[in-house]
Amino acid sequence: MKERLDKRVSARSGRSRTEAARAIRKGRVTVNGAVVTDPARPIRDEEVALDEEVLSSPPRLAIFHKPFGVHSTLSDDQGRSSLATAASELVGLGLHPVGRLDAETTGLLLFSSDGVLTQHLLHPKRALRRVYVARVEGRPADTLGDVLAAGVKTSDGVFTGDLLELDGDRLVLAVTEGKHRMVRRMLANAGHPVVDLARIAYGPFQLGDLAEGTWRLPTDEELAALNR
Repeated sequence: MKERLDKRVSARSGRSRTEAARAIRKGRVTVNGAVVTDPARPIRDEEVALDEEVLSSPPRLAIFHKPFGVHSTLSDDQGRSSLATAASELVGLGLHPVGRLDAETTGLLLFSSDGVLTQHLLHPKRALRRVYVARVEGRPADTLGDVLAAGVKTSDGVFTGDLLELDGDRLVLAVTEGKHRMVRRMLANAGHPVVDLARIAYGPFQLGDLAEGTWRLPTDEELAALNR
């Protein structure tokens, strides 16, 4: 499929479309070694370089460990910490976040360079399992699992969860929807407000021991599981 040259330069260099177009008009971009000054030039598989540096294809997926306090946006008009700085390398490669985590939630956040793949990962019909580790107020009874499985009413509807582990005030919970602050609302309405929350898995992708604020590419096993 063909795309405009300025769009390709923007996606692979981390520049805005306006900045990419300006660089092209100034003769800083080559296609297969020849200078091209038309931002609208259609391209497909050609080699594109900016300032003599070849712009490689960005990865389709990356796994990022989002730190506490970072808003899952690419900018913030209130000056708060966002992914534009916390995940600047991924954003610079032309990737975007797949969904979001609220600022107080840490853990696994997928990034994608493929809009179709992003929609696939987010679509409710896929029912990809998200797994969270939470520390809550109080010490939940063993019946919490039954309460979550039956469904907890919130202002956004009734949501269900699968309680995988329960140890004192720490629990591991799996859900298949990604509504805003859904896990926090479920647990609060079940009588145990969240103190700390981290996502450790999204579908086949695992956070593992990935350091906070860093990212990695998916393993072959994770991608194979997604394709299945």
